Amino acid sequence: MKNWQETLKQLQKASQSLGKLNLDKEHPWGALRQMNQIMDASFWENVAALSKQTPNQTTTSTTKTTKVVQTSQKSAKQPKGKPVRVVQEEETTDYPVTDVFLSEQAVIVCCELPGFARDSLELALVEQKLLEIKGEVKEPNYNGACVKTERSYGSFQRNIELPAPVVAKGMKAQYQDGLLEIILHRDADYRERKTTFKAKL
Repeated sequence: MKNWQETLKQLQKASQSLGKLNLDKEHPWGALRQMNQIMDASFWENVAALSKQTPNQTTTSTTKTTKVVQTSQKSAKQPKGKPVRVVQEEETTDYPVTDVFLSEQAVIVCCELPGFARDSLELALVEQKLLEIKGEVKEPNYNGACVKTERSYGSFQRNIELPAPVVAKGMKAQYQDGLLEIILHRDADYRERKTTFKAKL
């Protein structure tokens, strides 16, 4: 973050210097020499560094999902038991930004989704260890032209690997204050499937 701020300050200084150029229509060469000094190699290196630090959002392929009916409660009641540890996704560029919490009885998935359309939510559980989240963020409709856009709109899908096996029964989903919270109960009876066979050599 510090490097990003320093790069931005250097570009702002260069912009201010360009605004102070003395432009003479009859003798433009002096101004051109000044521009060449301001927009040197370090200037373009700062521009390239700033563009590399812009976050990108990616989506994943579509798979078969099962739709979940939203609960009408204001907050989803979490099972008893303090969280043991926090498990976060390694890929921070995926959308939506997600935190995963693990307690003794449940896995809690929290997604940051401002402007999320509640009726578009679809959740699917694959092999008790992979949660697929699918939905849509609708673009606001305001009168007038849009002069700046930083937010992302449209359909999205995120596949999240869970830290423990869970069951679909009793799954709860709640959306409040721009956060989508999904609570899945852990499967205490889960056993890893193991297949053995004799190979003829």
